[in-house]
Amino acid sequence: MTLSSSPTRPVGLLLLAVAVMAVFALCADAYRFRDDESSELSHLLMKLRRDQHRKHCWKYSLDGLTESQLTKCARRFIHFANQQLRKRKHRSSLASFHYNVNINKRNKELLTRVDTKYRRFSSKLTLFALKFKGKRMSGLSASDARMLRDLQWNMVFGRRKDSSRMSNLDSQMSQSYDTAVGCYAPGKCLDSGEDNVKNFFRTKNDYDQLRYLWKSWRNATGAKFRNAFVERAQLLNESVRPAGFKNYAFFEYFTDFEDPKFPETVVSLYNQFKPLYEQLHAYLRHRLHQKYPGKFAANGLLPGHLGDDPWGSQYTKWHNEFVPFPAAESIDFDGILKDRERRGLLTVPQLPHVADEFYRSLGLPKMTETFWRKSVFLKPKDHKMNCHGTAFDMHSASRDDFRIKMCTRMDMSSFSTVHHEMGHIMYFMLYSHQPVLFQGSANSGFHEAIGDTITLSVKTAEHFQAIKFAKHLNDTHESQVNTQLTQALENVMFLPFAMTVDLWKWRYISGKVPKEQLNQDWWRLRGLYAGVGPSVSRSEADTDALSKYHAAKNIGYVRYFISFLLKFQFYKAMCEEAGHKGPLSTCDFYKSTAAGDKLRRMLQLGRSKPWPDALQQLTGRRDISADALMEYFQPLHNWLKDYNAKNGVPVGWTVPANPMQSASN
Repeated sequence: MTLSSSPTRPVGLLLLAVAVMAVFALCADAYRFRDDESSELSHLLMKLRRDQHRKHCWKYSLDGLTESQLTKCARRFIHFANQQLRKRKHRSSLASFHYNVNINKRNKELLTRVDTKYRRFSSKLTLFALKFKGKRMSGLSASDARMLRDLQWNMVFGRRKDSSRMSNLDSQMSQSYDTAVGCYAPGKCLDSGEDNVKNFFRTKNDYDQLRYLWKSWRNATGAKFRNAFVERAQLLNESVRPAGFKNYAFFEYFTDFEDPKFPETVVSLYNQFKPLYEQLHAYLRHRLHQKYPGKFAANGLLPGHLGDDPWGSQYTKWHNEFVPFPAAESIDFDGILKDRERRGLLTVPQLPHVADEFYRSLGLPKMTETFWRKSVFLKPKDHKMNCHGTAFDMHSASRDDFRIKMCTRMDMSSFSTVHHEMGHIMYFMLYSHQPVLFQGSANSGFHEAIGDTITLSVKTAEHFQAIKFAKHLNDTHESQVNTQLTQALENVMFLPFAMTVDLWKWRYISGKVPKEQLNQDWWRLRGLYAGVGPSVSRSEADTDALSKYHAAKNIGYVRYFISFLLKFQFYKAMCEEAGHKGPLSTCDFYKSTAAGDKLRRMLQLGRSKPWPDALQQLTGRRDISADALMEYFQPLHNWLKDYNAKNGVPVGWTVPANPMQSASN
């Protein structure tokens, strides 16, 4: 309804109506996040329209503008985008944080609404940014050009029905995945959800029950998602074509890693650590074959159901049983922490302060007052909370609101997690001075790698002695090799799986694999890179890759592959800066301000520079490499080669002509 300015209408009534509408708007804002993206874009364009030469910006057409006019228009747009994105990121972060620390229907609805509005606004910004594509603007600074490019590198659903269909597909797959039920025997099923399935794999060793659950979980997930995956791939390809990308696969890895041949780069990195992986795989297969004689070939593929989870991505549950030196005394970090708690020297609420002191010892900023006031470190008793450790950048105007939520316990897992999550916070803090479009990870692997780098330092005997949590820890060569086996079963065994999830997706989306060979290609890749095969024979009616959460929900997974390699590169660089002598795996760079300064230089760049520039700040080199990982695990690698040779353990594997045939007898 439009208010008339006719002189026949009583002025008092008009003023009253205006006042009522103002009050209504204020009240409404108390209950919801306002989203005025259309009017805000219009407001921007109205400003541009005030100058006659910018009238075409109002019409979303830049034709006819001079290069100088285009440049000024682009600068104003970039400024507007940074300003408005901060506000919307702040709203999204608030909604996400409050939902995760207090899970209820109201908070979930609020989070969904805010995220939907954010995506719509972001899409509109991208559509506008694309109008500058191909325009000559030599007066635009390198930073502005990079920000404009990042705005253009966004998914755009030009048709509302495509956006709606994508949301429906994601929602259907999410709901089906989250409510899926796995059974470990006929009529014997677990409660719904992935966590219950993972817990069963992590804690049980019955070969046949694990194999039954392996198949059951895939029947409940991946087999149901095939058609939705194929349709979603088509929509994803269509969504990136307005930005000039030939397919979504290229879009996903190029906009992240700026490498047009990134899949080949991933395979090249795999080949760098393959010698270690082959020896570790051989040892693990040998010991598992001893435990389960006759269940699978001693020189073949590992059946996929023998790991910590239904995907065979990690194998840490076997470290105690397969430890190289059973008589060697290992360091009981959990016991040390619990003993200090028992003696009143350490409490659970103090663990975050221990982590803060570690970062301050490197000469890095301390956590803010707002961080301590608003973070949640203890599990509430009166409502449900997501206990998975997570760091939040609230994108506040004051640049001081960063938070962690986790359910802290007095054990090494929580001790490591709080140091890891504070690594994310440090990254947030150090790039907070950058424009919002540059506030992010140099590439998707950097953020996770930061916290993991710190964790490598704090999970050492040297560190526990340095912070006076223990007087003397007898960390012998044998105990170090034992520890390294545990780390390798988690880190090294994970790498082939981490690379395969996205390689498989990219191969289909880019048209290299027909949909009639989707499952065959998955098992060919799993066999080729991991030496892992299906636990029962499979067919194209199954789509086993989609039994993994990230694959089903189209969440990039190669970032974990990259982050696992980067953390060893970062760690080695900081250890060298700290002047460490001795095996790399024994380094603790606590109190090294030189190492902290190098880290600061990298983190403060955010994504304002290409990631090789950021990497060079810390490591001195511009490429990702597995060299540091190989050096770190050299003691274990030497032992594995010696053990396998002396015991005649076969090393390597062959992928069968039909990779979908069962690897289990």
